[in-house]
Amino acid sequence: MKAQMTNRLLLLISINLMFFSCQEPTTHTELPYEGPPKENIISVERAQEMFDAYSQRRVPIIQQYEDSIASDGSEFEPTRYAEYDLKTIKQYIAYIEHEAMQANVDINTLRFYLSNYPNSDKFPNGDIVKYPRRNSFFVVPTMAYEGENVGFSIEEVDGKYTAVPIERRATQQEGNQDKGQADATGQMNEAGFFISNNTAVQGGGTTSLILNDGGVAPPPGTGDFGNNN
Repeated sequence: MKAQMTNRLLLLISINLMFFSCQEPTTHTELPYEGPPKENIISVERAQEMFDAYSQRRVPIIQQYEDSIASDGSEFEPTRYAEYDLKTIKQYIAYIEHEAMQANVDINTLRFYLSNYPNSDKFPNGDIVKYPRRNSFFVVPTMAYEGENVGFSIEEVDGKYTAVPIERRATQQEGNQDKGQADATGQMNEAGFFISNNTAVQGGGTTSLILNDGGVAPPPGTGDFGNNN
């Protein structure tokens, strides 16, 4: 009797293992908890010191410049932080991992680019500029490509999902055309550093993996490290 029960139990375990082995892999798997990333966590005291250093060495310069070009005489408040809710971050991680898996590529790092919203109500494609003139950042996943770590997007190449480097070299003609052009804010465009192959903006087949448009906030009284006005 015991032998029969044991055989039945082993049979059920075998069936379950076969069932789960046939399932599609998940697009996002939570890593097991292994404690904090020790080399990347800083103390509150160090964070305060770094925040204060930025307040003293960068904020006045940004504010002075922006105030000098404000046609309406308004006082500019430099951005001190941007934030996303945890659900958005988890959704973003799951999204880029899913797209990378479809393209059969590994994500190396997440690269944070410091940036500025243009001094305009709308982007060239008609999208609303949420925070005109404000400092921000955007996030780009990277991959290994020809011995380098590069940001990438996803394109369909010959009907196949393909990871494509974002940066490309500008041709001499593009450089000559862009070098002398100014945008609507009077700021010069520079060619060759971050020229996107993102044709999705133009209605093409590129899938962007770049995260932006979090909530940005200036002082006073909205941050964790003191009022720095």
